[in-house]
Amino acid sequence: MALKSKQLLSAALALTVIFTPLTAAATQPKLSEAEHRQIQELTKQSGGTIQVQWNPSLGTPSIISGQLSKPLKGEPLEQALKFMDSVKALYHFDSAKKTFRLKTVHTDEMGIRHVRLTHICNNIPVWGDELIVHIDKSGVVRSVNGEFTPDLAKHTERIRKPTLDSDAAIKKAIEEVKPKQTDGKPMAQLFYFPYPEPDVVTLVYVVTIRDMSVPAEWKVFVDGVSGDVVHKYNNLKFKKQ
Repeated sequence: MALKSKQLLSAALALTVIFTPLTAAATQPKLSEAEHRQIQELTKQSGGTIQVQWNPSLGTPSIISGQLSKPLKGEPLEQALKFMDSVKALYHFDSAKKTFRLKTVHTDEMGIRHVRLTHICNNIPVWGDELIVHIDKSGVVRSVNGEFTPDLAKHTERIRKPTLDSDAAIKKAIEEVKPKQTDGKPMAQLFYFPYPEPDVVTLVYVVTIRDMSVPAEWKVFVDGVSGDVVHKYNNLKFKKQ
């Protein structure tokens, strides 16, 4: 059975809420005291209005937009991490430096820097979790969007290291999909996999196997503790004609 596409699910189910000083109490979802205080601070910083789109399955923002900060100093990564530390109450993490790894920085023709951050926990990336911080030329954060699973540290206390090695995971994945004509050597990378619920986290090897006979690019998720295959899908991208 195909697993949800986390990004598509977020877009389809997300709830849009506009906060202003006059309407915040009437329209906001149920927030903790720390979250409510953070929204009030962002509303004040933005000059009265911010836009927040919430992911209802995760309880964290999928989009926040507005004038979200004062001009920040430093390199784009430093600016992005400083901003994320200022809103950590909304995403439920302790330290931006320990929670994010830089993936890319892209500057567009308008001079906007798009800082793409990968969510990590115990120095292991979280499958599907990524935030993009958008910073204008003056160093002001204008928006942040993406998907973020909260409280990962709490849900991964007992699964910090796999008992299975990558070679054994690759063997399990090959037995599962039985490729007839492999293209290159299968590769395995360790991830935290928060599925089917955000508080149900598995430490998995995601094994990539290319089979030219199908054709297919299999992504096989092998539990790094039990060795069970917990999910698989064909990730092959077809070019448009």
